[in-house]
Amino acid sequence: MRILGVTFRYGKDVYGGAEIHMRELAEGLGRLGAEVDICTTRSQGINHLIKTGELWDNTLENEEINGVRVIRFPVKNPNRYVSITLEKLIQAELDEEESTAEAKITGICKEHLEEGNGALLTGWNQLERYGSFSMRWTKKNPIILIKDGRITKVSLTIQNRKKIGGEILLLASDRELRYPLPATKDWEEVSFEFPEISGELLIYIKLNQGWKPLKDFRTLGTGVSQIRYLAGDTEKQVDLENDYRKILIKSGLFIEHFRDNAEKRADMYGKFFDYMRGPRSPEMLEWLENNAGKYDIVISQMLPFNTLQASLIAKKHNIPVLLLPLMHIDDEFYHWKHYYETIKTGDLVLANSTYSKRAFYDRIGAKSLFIGPGISKEEFFRENISGKAFLKKYKLEGKRIILTVSRKNPSKRYDLLVKAMEKINRDFESSHLVMIGPDDDKQPINSEFVSYLGKVSQEDLVNAYEACEIFAMMSESESFGMVFCEAWTRKKPVIGNLYCGAVSNLIEDGKDGFLCGNENEIVEKIEKLLKDRELAVRFGENGLKKVIENHTWDIVTNKLMKVCKEFAKAEANS
Repeated sequence: MRILGVTFRYGKDVYGGAEIHMRELAEGLGRLGAEVDICTTRSQGINHLIKTGELWDNTLENEEINGVRVIRFPVKNPNRYVSITLEKLIQAELDEEESTAEAKITGICKEHLEEGNGALLTGWNQLERYGSFSMRWTKKNPIILIKDGRITKVSLTIQNRKKIGGEILLLASDRELRYPLPATKDWEEVSFEFPEISGELLIYIKLNQGWKPLKDFRTLGTGVSQIRYLAGDTEKQVDLENDYRKILIKSGLFIEHFRDNAEKRADMYGKFFDYMRGPRSPEMLEWLENNAGKYDIVISQMLPFNTLQASLIAKKHNIPVLLLPLMHIDDEFYHWKHYYETIKTGDLVLANSTYSKRAFYDRIGAKSLFIGPGISKEEFFRENISGKAFLKKYKLEGKRIILTVSRKNPSKRYDLLVKAMEKINRDFESSHLVMIGPDDDKQPINSEFVSYLGKVSQEDLVNAYEACEIFAMMSESESFGMVFCEAWTRKKPVIGNLYCGAVSNLIEDGKDGFLCGNENEIVEKIEKLLKDRELAVRFGENGLKKVIENHTWDIVTNKLMKVCKEFAKAEANS
């Protein structure tokens, strides 16, 4: 059987989970007797150009890696200035979609926001972190919702550096209060006191205009670093991270919202997005036109890159195409109408989790099968794994290690773990967080209770899993969560994000780990595992059993080979 893999990057040096996934599948299928070729780009490095855009370095040549022939093609990079213009157009469209859905979003948040809390609704740009300082830029008309009793005061810490005119409107069921927007270039707290309000309080910051920085694709308004209010005698703070997207995810309504926006969006925005994402390779498309028909099966990877669409060329030759999107379904960055069409056009989607199959692929009408990723037994069950060697090498002897492994990126929510360590260390003075992974955000880690090691060798990584007592990773969006399986191979208890669908589907709360929704829960569960060694051991053993029974590459590639043979047989008989 001849199998062609189509992917965005493939090489001897492994860059991340997606690349490991395709390499393990290709080499595993080869060991099972298939002849496997890979069609990919010449890129070793992919560098960030702008929010959406990527730059491809075109440095690699054709080669054979562990019996797999790798055929490479150059990539045409997007123009920087064109990309900035397209990014602004896309952002303007997304802002308009959000504004159009304001009433719907407000209604959902009123229904699903828990009593005694506040949330940011529409009109806010993404949270920005600068060390321990966090803030959000508003758009033109941001909204805040507070659901509580006996509210008598609201305080906002605001920076209005452009001295934009406007007003702040407080709207309750029985009254409407208006205040002028302060024109302060520096951070300043402004407070509003009023007779007691109970129930729902909407706060509108109404700006006369927004402003656009020269090298920024966003429309900005004022900066906000803190939102506080007085409920009875208790002062509370609105978490700047708690926005309507989190409420949609918690309430299970995010798929409908993202899908509705994507399907109404004009096709040109998807073309803009593809231009910036890439890889754009006319030579690759030409080669696929001329050669895809020579294979029995095509397996293609992944979103949000263009290689998934490119692989559908094989359909012209009646060759079955199996798609491996590795889609983060709870991240709106992945929701585009043409992506949905691509997914439904493939003969089968290889779902990375039962959660993504059930919550997304089945609901859009795509034929899918859960296959999932696996663990390398050669790497994670070898005899010379040494936690002591790791502790000695990085001068961590005597520390009780909590480990996290991920890109150092805000979406991975490593900041929750860093903050949690300040509290945990009060009772567990030897506790120490070790962070491993590439430095995406370049933000310094300013904590004596944290060691950031950056990228380490595979040997050091496996030794780190052995050295830790607890593994924790609080990413908001994952296609599966393989790092938890890696930790389980070393019998470690794990902690993941309750609101990340794939992770909450993988971890069985209270059996092989804990699921946490906020910083306080993280502190509570880590301390519980540090205190209760018997519980930690039981969680780790349960996790190991799950991995051995379901998540090794031998299991995964055998499943996939069976699928490939069924499709090849069906095609031969047609």
